[in-house]
Amino acid sequence: MSTFKSLSKKFVKSSFFQGFVAQAIASYVRLVHLTCRFNQQRSDIPERFWSADETFLCATWHGQNVILPPFWHNWRTLKVLVSKHGDGEIVARLVHNLGLSTIRGSGAPKEQLHKSKEKGGAAALRAMVRALQSDASVGLTADMPPGPARVAGLGIVMAARLSGRPIVPVATTTRGRIVLGNTWDRFMIPLPFTRGAVVWGEPIYIPRDLDEQGLEEWRVKVENALNQTTAEADALVGRLSGTARQSTPQEAGS
Repeated sequence: MSTFKSLSKKFVKSSFFQGFVAQAIASYVRLVHLTCRFNQQRSDIPERFWSADETFLCATWHGQNVILPPFWHNWRTLKVLVSKHGDGEIVARLVHNLGLSTIRGSGAPKEQLHKSKEKGGAAALRAMVRALQSDASVGLTADMPPGPARVAGLGIVMAARLSGRPIVPVATTTRGRIVLGNTWDRFMIPLPFTRGAVVWGEPIYIPRDLDEQGLEEWRVKVENALNQTTAEADALVGRLSGTARQSTPQEAGS
């Protein structure tokens, strides 16, 4: 039995298996994109940056970003932050299959920026800043495992602050979906042949000269903006959202 488990583990981690899974998911994402009727709100916001050849941080929540890549103009470079650990290799292959690039590493959870070095966070932050200051936008989830879900980390705020480029929140959803309740982020699997929504939020520019309290205040602003776009996307497909309530720095720190 132990030999079988060992062989199974090796197969799951093999390049063949990971490549197959990534390609299968990419094909499914394209199917959803082609068969769903998407209502896209404020698409003029990213289009302004694209037309001006300006970069930005494209921010989403975990568990709701899988159908976003087809809505990115494929002639504009987008580098997606992908973990070096866990299922990161499959996600990286998926991102490449959908025509995007990657930055490998992890962001920083709320009030734990120094700990991100353990997973390559410092190197990832530098890579994001370099990309944003050259010719590539950066896509990343604002919340990070192991959670809590939909609590923005400081990494995205630091990247925007150091690069001088704005954060643009975006939420995607579909009316028909399967929610994996046993995952920390309640990962959403969108279903084809249904209604969908993509909602872009207003750009958020982070001031460069901020103390610790200032960083926390802007972190909460990013969190609230993502919750607002999520609530709007859910409403567009006829769903109630549990994220419409706005947080305050005092509550977030409690």
